[in-house]
Amino acid sequence: MPTYRFLRAFTPSPDPSVLAFMRKRLDDFLGIIERHFQDRPFVAGSLPTIADLSMIAYLSFPSDESGYDLAARHPAVHAWLGRVASLPGWRAPYDLLPGKRLRKYV
Repeated sequence: MPTYRFLRAFTPSPDPSVLAFMRKRLDDFLGIIERHFQDRPFVAGSLPTIADLSMIAYLSFPSDESGYDLAARHPAVHAWLGRVASLPGWRAPYDLLPGKRLRKYV
């Protein structure tokens, strides 16, 4: 997700074939974790672990940057994002990143 998101949103003219290749890989990955979260609340089971925090860092940026509407296309992933975001002390990436934002091209 990070490379796809960067190329898609923050470069003026990304190569469409590279974006298509990366999008296909992301779709495959999201399909796997969609099925995974249908029968468990967190990555490793019933409680959050560092694995959840590691994965959510890549999936919690705005949909206009990522190009994914997770609520519509991957509801179990979206629900998991909500569970992690409700943990004490959680902050979204842009709440933690100081400074000026990159120019968006999308």
